[in-house]
Amino acid sequence: MYDFHVRSLYSAGCRYDIEKMVKAAIKKKIKLVYIADFYEINEKKDWDMSFDLYEYRNEIQRINKKYDEIEILSAIELGIDESEYGRFDALMDNVQVDMIILSTHKVNGVYLSDERFYSEKHTLEIYEEYYTEILESIRSFDNFDVVGHLDLIDRFKERYYMDLEFTKYKKIISDILKEIIEKDKSIEINTSGYHSIVNRPYPKKEILTMYKKLGGEKIVIGSDADKPEFIGYKHKELISDLKDIGFNHITVYRKRIPHMVRF
Repeated sequence: MYDFHVRSLYSAGCRYDIEKMVKAAIKKKIKLVYIADFYEINEKKDWDMSFDLYEYRNEIQRINKKYDEIEILSAIELGIDESEYGRFDALMDNVQVDMIILSTHKVNGVYLSDERFYSEKHTLEIYEEYYTEILESIRSFDNFDVVGHLDLIDRFKERYYMDLEFTKYKKIISDILKEIIEKDKSIEINTSGYHSIVNRPYPKKEILTMYKKLGGEKIVIGSDADKPEFIGYKHKELISDLKDIGFNHITVYRKRIPHMVRF
């Protein structure tokens, strides 16, 4: 069993260091884990949520050498403003990680958890703005490997009284998935949704089914765990569901190079 998205002290809100998270993964008999802490680059540099990537990568490598039972790889979950693509590219010229997950947590500079994003808007408008942000990011930026938790917007639907049928916005989802396939990227299936109101992974089954029908093959599975008990959460059940849809492989990245591995 693999987990492509585990966080540590390098992420705000996580109280556990990398080694403690790795030990928990070993206890769960996980054979490969990516430490993928959140790394955000903002137009206003003082608002960055960043850390020393050299130190981070070296700490992961140190722990990887210490434990034979598991392979530990380096990743980041990237949030980035469009104006900062060049700054991030320059940074990546000087430091190597194994995988980059591109995630959308805000639209037009406003976080999805902020009620300002939802005020005085119809539900369809909210969804269109969110998915347009994702589509434009994928079209204009290439320095990533995986698109993270694609339909995270659903996490907030009860808080802001949103409920929209998939058919109402499936066209833009189709455009996003085609772009991901065209650029040969992966999508993350993120099991943190089981801890939220949606009680399912991100993205939903309808999106995964569409992705497969469009020819999408590259997927990774991540828990987004910030506590040891959440590592690998529901992954066995999820793999069974993915096989039913038609997926047979996950995509392992080492030094940003993808390798297809059968479940």
